Amino acid sequence: MLLKLGLKNLKHNWIMNFLITLQMAVTYIILICIISTITSRFNYYTPIKEFFNNKGFFYNIQYGINPDTGMTLRCTDELYNLIDGENGIAAQYNVWLDYRDGKYDNDDDNTFTSSDHFISYDDIYAAIYTPELEAGNWFDLESPPQGIVPVVVSQNNYNFKVGEVISLYCFDSEIKAKIIGILKDDTKIIDTSFNSKDNIDYRNFYRNYKFEREEKAAFIMLQKDLLDKDVVMQLNGNVFVTYPSTVSDEVITTGDKQMKQLQVMCTSTTEEMKENSLKYIFSQIYDLIPVCICIIILTLVGAISTSALSAKYQLKNYSIYYICGLRWKQCSYVNLFSSLICVIISFVVSVVFTIIASKTAILGNTVIEIGFWQIFGCIILSLLYMFLSLLLPISIIGRNTPNQVLKAN
Repeated sequence: MLLKLGLKNLKHNWIMNFLITLQMAVTYIILICIISTITSRFNYYTPIKEFFNNKGFFYNIQYGINPDTGMTLRCTDELYNLIDGENGIAAQYNVWLDYRDGKYDNDDDNTFTSSDHFISYDDIYAAIYTPELEAGNWFDLESPPQGIVPVVVSQNNYNFKVGEVISLYCFDSEIKAKIIGILKDDTKIIDTSFNSKDNIDYRNFYRNYKFEREEKAAFIMLQKDLLDKDVVMQLNGNVFVTYPSTVSDEVITTGDKQMKQLQVMCTSTTEEMKENSLKYIFSQIYDLIPVCICIIILTLVGAISTSALSAKYQLKNYSIYYICGLRWKQCSYVNLFSSLICVIISFVVSVVFTIIASKTAILGNTVIEIGFWQIFGCIILSLLYMFLSLLLPISIIGRNTPNQVLKAN
């Protein structure tokens, strides 16, 4: 009965309720944008936080050549032999492959050139982070190495299809590779970053790979799938080396000196990198919270005021409901159900807008997405609004009696 009266109230007072719906939809969208901005930073911090929770170092290595032998480092086992005391190493590698024809410099058969960007990861990197995919799947880490190498590619001008088997070349050697996934354009991948080297944080672990900007396709593979292939590889890019808490500072310092012989472009302790990362994340949170609170308060005040005016205009109808048998205080619930319907409609509108905005990028580079924290924030905001939209009509109705309302009208 109350719901039916609420719908009737919504119809009779549609202008006020339209304004409430519009105001709440705007508030939801603003709240979703703010929460999305905050969670997006944690989404890239979280995959590597376990490295930060251990003593150790982050390195970005340009050329991974063993300083003792002069040979290229091809896997983490060779790094384990290079330094002492560590309990974990994770790395990425540069792979000398080419898709087109395995071309190499005619003047020097030992010089290899590739028109594309080939990188490979240790399993731990592939396990902790999955970039956004436009099609296909990420690597199955349980799958053993096979003759055909799984590969995930960026956007490209080769018109690759998921499931397609292609030939890759290293000088005269040919290997077969299968396209298992295609990255979204301008998504983050684990690779050498263009971020500042002064204050290294989690952003230095990622690189936004956009085909139009890079002018070359990226081919991502797992290092374990290449070790038995006739392919030249070299430690190159992001490397984490961690140590157990029981290891002395002297051992860690010695290991760090050994790693810095590998032509390191930049480095940081995991402790400093964690501190810089959290500082960057929370700096924006501290900036956004006051803005968020002000916008939400202003919008809520407007919506609640409109709801109160709506309740005041409906006093005559409420007195009629009272004569028909509805208790006076129950009349406020009619307004509550009208507000609830407005909230549901505004939430649906905001979700639809969010989905469209995330698919079409109509808000430019603004991060906007729907997830648990966004929905949770909207629920809290809805409960706050519903509580206040019930409280004010009760106050208005409580100051009047049915007789006073009927005599006035």
